[in-house]
Amino acid sequence: KVLIDNLSDPLATILIIEFAGFLGELVDTMGALRNLGLDITRASLDTDGGGSQNCFYVTDSKTSEKITASERLEEIRNTVLSNMIQFHPEAEELIATGHKVSQISRSNKERDPLAPRKDPPIPTSIKVFAESSGHRSRLDIVTTDRAGLLVDIVTTLKDISVNVISAEIDTVGMMAHDILFLTYQGRALSPPMEELVRNALYYYLAFSEVETDESY
Repeated sequence: KVLIDNLSDPLATILIIEFAGFLGELVDTMGALRNLGLDITRASLDTDGGGSQNCFYVTDSKTSEKITASERLEEIRNTVLSNMIQFHPEAEELIATGHKVSQISRSNKERDPLAPRKDPPIPTSIKVFAESSGHRSRLDIVTTDRAGLLVDIVTTLKDISVNVISAEIDTVGMMAHDILFLTYQGRALSPPMEELVRNALYYYLAFSEVETDESY
């Protein structure tokens, strides 16, 4: 399980990793993060092998600021997953499926929309609602994990002029659970805009499933 939390700490991005906590694996993970140009300001490590949470507080080594760009967050997540595969080859098929399924492209390759296809491993669920403060809206997406998923979700939202304030990424095996906080023209989304966001994302994710059907 890989969780990126950009909400709990104002100064750092929190990377939470849950898998067998052997010291060598964690040292290797820290090295991989530093190779991405990240500073680990502090960490909470559990090395008893029980699979407890291991938290890394990371910042950009050049700016000393938390990581907010969706492309960088996706790069961090994929790096950690690759590291997990290296030390847990028995889990490679499960973890890597997200990458195989997820080679998404917005190509115009013709497909028969009526042709039979397999159901995706994780049914897509999209919820949009305004927070009690009324200043922003929350978007909850559960879907099949794939490389570049967060980047493409953000791109789809930008296409309809919706601003992404922050994002939290949770990945468990083939399932991605992304939480994004949104505004439209500086305010929470109106009901018509909420419906537009749902429709745009459902269309994009369904289209991507058709594009990658052969990967299943």
